[in-house]
Amino acid sequence: MKISKKIFLSLSLLSLVILIGGVAVLFWLIVPRLQHLGGWLFYAAAIAAALFLLVVTGGLFLLFLSALTEKDFLFPHGKKQVTVKVLYPLNLMLGYLLGIGRERIGESFVAFNNALVRAAGKRLDPARILILLPHCLQLADCPHRVTSDIRNCKRCGKCPLAGLAAIADETGVQISVATGGTLARRVIVELKPTSILAVACERDLVSGIHDAYPIPVYGILNQRPHGPCRNTLVDMDQVALGLSVLLGREVKWKHGN
Repeated sequence: MKISKKIFLSLSLLSLVILIGGVAVLFWLIVPRLQHLGGWLFYAAAIAAALFLLVVTGGLFLLFLSALTEKDFLFPHGKKQVTVKVLYPLNLMLGYLLGIGRERIGESFVAFNNALVRAAGKRLDPARILILLPHCLQLADCPHRVTSDIRNCKRCGKCPLAGLAAIADETGVQISVATGGTLARRVIVELKPTSILAVACERDLVSGIHDAYPIPVYGILNQRPHGPCRNTLVDMDQVALGLSVLLGREVKWKHGN
């Protein structure tokens, strides 16, 4: 499934326009009082407002440029916290007002985040990569418990776990299955990965990207032919592509593994 970062980019640009308009209106409202208190206050406030807008628009411009071109314009700082902490909640509010669903914004945010991860490719540390999976990828009636150890998987091929365990073996990366956000956070604390390839629904991916920050997370949306949280699937070609980004070398999925 191809998801686009355009929705998140468009809402972010709209947020920036609203912010600039808000600062301009606020400045216009306080100008008479500033002039009454003293001319130097007017100039100080004008300079402060201009610097604030310059920093915000400049930072967002570099962020958008990195996401659009997938070139690393954030080097050497690599700060994308503004997308995680500020832009996403703002875009959710705007999306609500414009009638854009939370799910579409979440999917677009994941695509935007993945573009930033690809842009930072040369700066990623491939030392300890973790594939983090939701337990719903396992068949609901499978008797083998994999949340404690994925090596309990018998690799019968009836669910995606066999292929995911195989590609983890081939590439030498860590792999873990979590039953929820609490266990996922515990796994991250214990394994201390340098980057994460996460498979989940858009809601859990957005939450996971927030929780794992500043660890880079490459997100892949699971497929839900049987509804949420039951016998879900994943596009293995997307998994191979994500691992190629994080490892800095080509990884191919051999169909039928």
